[in-house]
Amino acid sequence: MISLRIILFSLIVIGIAIVLVSIPLVLQEPSIEDIDFGCTPEFWRENLELWKVLDVNYDDDFDETFGSDYFEPDITLEQAINLEGPGLNHLARSGVAAYLDSIVNPYADVEILRETVHDNSIHALDTFISLCSENTGVEKNSNP
Repeated sequence: MISLRIILFSLIVIGIAIVLVSIPLVLQEPSIEDIDFGCTPEFWRENLELWKVLDVNYDDDFDETFGSDYFEPDITLEQAINLEGPGLNHLARSGVAAYLDSIVNPYADVEILRETVHDNSIHALDTFISLCSENTGVEKNSNP
């Protein structure tokens, strides 16, 4: 007759084995292929860990990234994507989202999007985000 100790020991060993086998699945870093393009500012704001997959540091200076001089004092890309309201705040928020999307989107040109933000063309940025969202099924959220 199998003793209770052997059964408990076996269950513990099996449990440890299952945990050890699943650790690589949990710790696996996402790749650029795992990220859909057409993501909203809200998506990028809530998924800062994906920025490093794109080799983008959310602490980078907004004005330096886009070759502009809109914010004094300077703000980071993370601060920009968290801005609320119209005007330059809308430009910054949508500009960062479109910039990140352009890195993921094989059909977008990162430099053109940087110029679009530099030229303060918010309508073009909103159109880009909207078109990308339509093509991927990601719903474009309204401004927070």
